[in-house]
Amino acid sequence: MRAAILATLVLLTAACTEAAPGPPRQSTEADIALSGPVSITLWHALSGAQQVALDAMVKKFNDTNGKGITVTATYQGNYTQLYGKTLAAIQAGTLPDLGHAYESHVADYARTGVVVDLGPYKDSPRNGLTKQSQDDIYRGYFEANTFPQFGNKLLSWPFTKSLAVMYVNDDVLNEIGRPVPKTWDDFEATARAATKKDSLGKTIRYGFGFNSDATYFDAEVVARGGNLMAADNRTVAWDGREGLAVLQMHDRMSRDGTAYTPKGNDWQTDLAAGKLALYLSSTASLPFVKDVAERSGASWSIANLPQTDPAKARTVQFGANVAIFKSTTQKQLASWLFVRWLTETDQTAQFAAISYFMPARASAADSQVLKDYWARVPQGKQGSDLIKLSSPESNIRGQQEIRDVVIFNMIADVISGKSTPDLAITAAATKANQIIKDAQ
Repeated sequence: MRAAILATLVLLTAACTEAAPGPPRQSTEADIALSGPVSITLWHALSGAQQVALDAMVKKFNDTNGKGITVTATYQGNYTQLYGKTLAAIQAGTLPDLGHAYESHVADYARTGVVVDLGPYKDSPRNGLTKQSQDDIYRGYFEANTFPQFGNKLLSWPFTKSLAVMYVNDDVLNEIGRPVPKTWDDFEATARAATKKDSLGKTIRYGFGFNSDATYFDAEVVARGGNLMAADNRTVAWDGREGLAVLQMHDRMSRDGTAYTPKGNDWQTDLAAGKLALYLSSTASLPFVKDVAERSGASWSIANLPQTDPAKARTVQFGANVAIFKSTTQKQLASWLFVRWLTETDQTAQFAAISYFMPARASAADSQVLKDYWARVPQGKQGSDLIKLSSPESNIRGQQEIRDVVIFNMIADVISGKSTPDLAITAAATKANQIIKDAQ
């Protein structure tokens, strides 16, 4: 009840600032001051170089925040393991103060009532962000963390964001005399031209590599002008003509031998070795492609997906965010101050430069640290330039099962020839809509 009242106050405050002056904004627990030292814990799923990058940011915050806040960042395994541990912690009442989570995970957590509404914190006169500062954060990130099923509350904050992009072996495209494809027709033609066989008829280079992850199906749907969900968020919309066109293209390319399914991350070495021309993946793959390409001497780039209408280019953004779990008002405020700090211009630029995730703010592009990184790795800028064209995937309850099971199997069945595109998409949409209905 209290959360609903706070959310209402925020909406009323926003409405008043856009219209005639109204009564003073009522104070909430988001407007308090810290009364003493506070220790908070973040559970996360970052490993390797990305964990090193996070640890450096945490140390910087602990050393400089001047408010007595101490953050401890604890690795809890990959995202699936972290999700399972967080669900167990909810049941046991042993949650951390902050949790690294995909939107679909946050939706499951929020259903139990343990997630803090960040709207009052964002808009707090004392601890929040100015309108100018809020406008500097990419709008799609706010959309991703605003949950229609929970009264459009802001239940998480952008953290490790990525985009769906196309990786291109420029050497192959130069060899066949074709530019980076801008439309889907050009894409298929380029894949055909890039596919190469040896004297015995064995394919030694493919034009395209299939990626059965749901994110890239979603990205192809929006790049064709489609939507992922119906306006009321009660049924999927990817089963329309755009989604069908994606599966039909996959079916054609599988049948004509211009595409294959790489095992695991083999696509990275195949791309660098000139055995693969085009592949759809995350901007988070950049450092791995960079390493193998440098060893092989390959020229490569990042581009947006082909489009039905290049003048209205789109892609999807994804990646995990940070949710703050309900505890004490002091810990919640300290947690907010930490995540707010992480997305300030200097910090988000520094984190992007060392972690390869996307910056949270447009102003980060003016940061020297990011300019220096882009000078070394121009593909980083190629990816970042696409943020403004991105929109989030669905954050409804049940989305994780839809992604991991329904869409994945739908794509796999079409590529393998087990199902036709029209039958596969109809069956998948039926299953997805039932999952959404059951999760209400």
